[in-house]
Amino acid sequence: MKKAAIFCSGEMDDDSVWPAAEREQFLVICADGGLRHARRLGITPDVVIGDCDSSKEPYPSSVAQFVYPPEKDATDTNLCLDYALSLGCTQIWLFGGIGGRLDHEFSHFCLLLYALRRGAEVKMVNGQNEIWMIDHSFFLERTEKKYVSFFPYGGPVEDFCIRGLKYEADHMYLDCGKVQASCNEFAQEDIAQISFREGGILLVMLSKDKT
Repeated sequence: MKKAAIFCSGEMDDDSVWPAAEREQFLVICADGGLRHARRLGITPDVVIGDCDSSKEPYPSSVAQFVYPPEKDATDTNLCLDYALSLGCTQIWLFGGIGGRLDHEFSHFCLLLYALRRGAEVKMVNGQNEIWMIDHSFFLERTEKKYVSFFPYGGPVEDFCIRGLKYEADHMYLDCGKVQASCNEFAQEDIAQISFREGGILLVMLSKDKT
């Protein structure tokens, strides 16, 4: 499985979310202003992609770069995602994708679905949250993040079932106009089983309170 990490120009509130021991496994891509996060972590990206409108410093000449005009149909993050997908990456972490401008943040939720349709999982990560989309039943392991929330995306999720969390569910119909499966948590089990009918798209959020 090929992996990539994309640094966006939003907020990155906890540098410890990406342990140094894990970084060698990843292709590192910076989306324009996300270059500052990589520099702060002492990471040299494999490539920088963008239109130079949010980066306060020039792109390093020693690093591969693709520069686009500001007037374009795709965001810098979308271009980075396309680059990762073109290289066969199927697991992609998005840092700096949460916080900052709300329009940018919402566009990243759209990109979760964009990647899912292309056979890849994009996970948005910061100190408080892990967020991804999935289109099939799965097992979920306990993490240090206390709260587990589920939302239907782009349409209903049918026959939604939860086993192994504090609040279990049987054959629920999750509607986009309701909040029905948020703020759950692990109790005694360390692994939960989440199942739903084929055709639904589930947005999964693991969160914890800010300390």
